Amino acid sequence: MKTPPPALALFLSSAVLASGCASSLEVPIETPLKSKLDVSKFRRVLVAGFVTDLADEGIDLAPETSRLLQNQLRSASKLQVIEPDRPPLNQALAKAFKQAEDVRVTREDRDRYRAEGERILGDGAFWRKLGEEYQNPLIVTGKLTFEEQNRSGFQQESSYTRDSRGRVREVRGNRYADRKAFTLSADFSFIDGATGRLLHKERFSEEVVYGEEQKVSPLSSYFELMDRLLPNFLGVISPQKIRGTRVLLP
Repeated sequence: MKTPPPALALFLSSAVLASGCASSLEVPIETPLKSKLDVSKFRRVLVAGFVTDLADEGIDLAPETSRLLQNQLRSASKLQVIEPDRPPLNQALAKAFKQAEDVRVTREDRDRYRAEGERILGDGAFWRKLGEEYQNPLIVTGKLTFEEQNRSGFQQESSYTRDSRGRVREVRGNRYADRKAFTLSADFSFIDGATGRLLHKERFSEEVVYGEEQKVSPLSSYFELMDRLLPNFLGVISPQKIRGTRVLLP
């Protein structure tokens, strides 16, 4: 058997080495997802406001959420976004509950406010009348809850130390830590403005927990939670794409 020329031998050995060391290849992929609700019959969408607590914790929750949803729908939906001066649902609630600024809000006031909001949400005649006013759009409304909770308590932690013989030992103990959590829950209702009929309803909830070293305001937490929640909201009425990777083996 003849020995191959040096150049050929070098080429063959390099090819074998390359094939043996070839690594897997990650390829980005997008998976399309259909919307949960068919909105092809609608040309316009109205974010009509939300039932919230009578006294929000430092955030004007209903108008703030309405503005965020309008911005997202404007960029991610083909529907024309209606922008009223004030969310109609909250305007109706404000008329029903004229609260003086110097009067303390009681639990009974909060319960009555919530009950009236629930009544309006289920009032098909109210939504049909509102639909007539805005040319029969898809109406987005629902309930919102934003809460701050104390999650402080003792947490287990470990540290390492050397004994008199130079051996490393693990020492376990408990340490009290100040922690707080913010929770945002949203019950979205999608209503046909032409009939006042509920088309779809979906609930989303997000939570974020901060340690004692993190000084975060309720407003900043609200925006962080809304960033997480918005893709789920948009997935109800708009097709979405899930981005990921696929591994190709050699």
